[in-house]
Amino acid sequence: MAWFRCIICGENFPSQTVGESRSVGFYVTRFVEAADTEAAEAAALQGLRAEPKLAPPQGYMPTGQARVLFEEIVEVAGGQVPAIQPGIAWHPMEAADAELSPVPNPAA
Repeated sequence: MAWFRCIICGENFPSQTVGESRSVGFYVTRFVEAADTEAAEAAALQGLRAEPKLAPPQGYMPTGQARVLFEEIVEVAGGQVPAIQPGIAWHPMEAADAELSPVPNPAA
């Protein structure tokens, strides 16, 4: 078995903060031990499903819009694996979408 570093992007996950419901995205790196890249992806996904911070808010009805993308899965040496898994970096989906939109040119 080898160690793999998985860089994962989540999109359109439900979130509720201070009474406001909205969609959020996230980036997270997970280190898993697996036989190959396919098994590493499955192990990382299973770990994400068990993370309390990714649990939907109470009363949430799935819309089918949330998704997880694996941006990178690479084999790493065991010495590169941290003792504690890194945290999750959250971002509002609206802000991420706006960053991809072209900036209007006021001179045009």
